[in-house]
Amino acid sequence: MKVKNISVAAVLSLLGLATANANELSFIAPLVKESLLLGVSEGKHNVIVGERGHILVNQTTGDAFAENFRQVLSPANVTLTDVFSLNNFAWAVGHDATIIKSSDAGLTWTLVQSDPDLDRPLLSVYFFDEKEGIAAGAYGLFYRSTNGGDSWVQEGHPGMLSPDDNDYLDSIKDDEAFYLEELSFISPHLNKVSASENTLYVAGEAGLLATSSDKGKSWKRIDIGYQGSFFDVGILPNEISLVVGLRGHMFVLATDEQLPIETCVTTSLNSVITSENKVFVAGNNGVILSIDIQKLNEDSANAYDTFDRANIANCKRHPSVSLVNTDFSDAILGGIISNDRLLLVTAGGLKTMVIEE
Repeated sequence: MKVKNISVAAVLSLLGLATANANELSFIAPLVKESLLLGVSEGKHNVIVGERGHILVNQTTGDAFAENFRQVLSPANVTLTDVFSLNNFAWAVGHDATIIKSSDAGLTWTLVQSDPDLDRPLLSVYFFDEKEGIAAGAYGLFYRSTNGGDSWVQEGHPGMLSPDDNDYLDSIKDDEAFYLEELSFISPHLNKVSASENTLYVAGEAGLLATSSDKGKSWKRIDIGYQGSFFDVGILPNEISLVVGLRGHMFVLATDEQLPIETCVTTSLNSVITSENKVFVAGNNGVILSIDIQKLNEDSANAYDTFDRANIANCKRHPSVSLVNTDFSDAILGGIISNDRLLLVTAGGLKTMVIEE
């Protein structure tokens, strides 16, 4: 299970984080587990990344308890926004288009690239295998590696844009320099890249939701009639996907339809956290929703009715969705499920919660 994140762009903007120098080493911080943590991966060792280049690694082979994580040095001192692990390898991305790599399951890291002049963060990283991977971020920033993350090539993908934006780009395509400049300017933030067995998904701002069947070389935009930002796509059994975003919006993507799921919450939902038989959705203000997959598939009568968000008292929550009682108040940005526990990365540090049946 590879677990994903984030409403990173929104959270970083709210917290007003300054970008440090990626060429400076991070430092060992005594209170690192209480700092802003943004991404977590599951692999040979769980890896967590966050502000100021902080990296935490769980070196045990058992449960991912908070006390089992220790900080390791990072070759970058910028905010790291996402991390992906595969076998003995791990890759993390962050501000200044920074990409770092580990070949020993997160214990030591090498700086691969950083571009402070670009002044754009990467927000998501995904690898198809040990050789080929992609990284995506603000203003359509998109890179691909075919050598295990040792080097990266930037790509542009107009297929993610709206028809009106593509019509405009077609009108100026004879001027290549201007075309590329405008493509960069009008491209939306790419908040999250996720993948099922056969399909790659990207979730982004201004209603961006797109799929690819060729590892992100070409994209098909999905229009579901919602113009707010999406922050994550979670892959559920039977090739069903769960999309979450601003103000509690949630949608199910099935084979030929996209259906809204009423959550009766108005806070942004940042992350879909999945295991073999459990699904949770986490968001701002410590919100955690538990999703019943069987009920989600049943599509009961009136299950998809939406409500006037100015009158939340009359909301009818989808029968597959239940609100989990927690004592959290920080924005939850990602997590993993480890046996009977949720391990969560939040704006206030590392949190754990026992899953009650």
